Amino acid sequence: MADDKKEIIIQEIISWKQSKLLPSKYCDFLLALYSQGEGIDEKVLPAINIKLLLLLFSNIMLLPLTYLVINFTEIGKGLQIFLVFIFFAGSFACYKYFSKVKFLKIPFSLIILLLISLLVSIYIIGFISRNIWIIAGMMYIQFVGWMLLGRKQKDKYLFTVGMIGMILLTFYIIN
Repeated sequence: MADDKKEIIIQEIISWKQSKLLPSKYCDFLLALYSQGEGIDEKVLPAINIKLLLLLFSNIMLLPLTYLVINFTEIGKGLQIFLVFIFFAGSFACYKYFSKVKFLKIPFSLIILLLISLLVSIYIIGFISRNIWIIAGMMYIQFVGWMLLGRKQKDKYLFTVGMIGMILLTFYIIN
């Protein structure tokens, strides 16, 4: 077989492997077969595109938008809660999408989703009861949940965020 045809076939097999059209074992076998046992330099194609970056940016912007709607708007409480739940649903959709895509190693979308859920729960508990101990207890429960989720998923970033939250909340309560 001509070298240029082999090179085209090898590049196709590499693209199949990167796009996961075939299992990597099969691709490795085909690469070894067509390269006749020689090593292949697989070029990893960047998985970043503008749509993913725009979705990530919009997901990140949901956190300050949630904070702004809760604290700096003069609209009714019902509309505030509705907007906050819309933002929460948008963040949840971004989390589901990014968990399928495996876009980033750090789970930004999960951390943003959990921070929005923290803001929402603080707002709702504060709306129901103004007792600081109930709000602090709820925050501790959420931070412990984050740490347990981080340990279960073997995610050191999530565990660290939960630990930092607990430490900061403890310093806030002490002072």
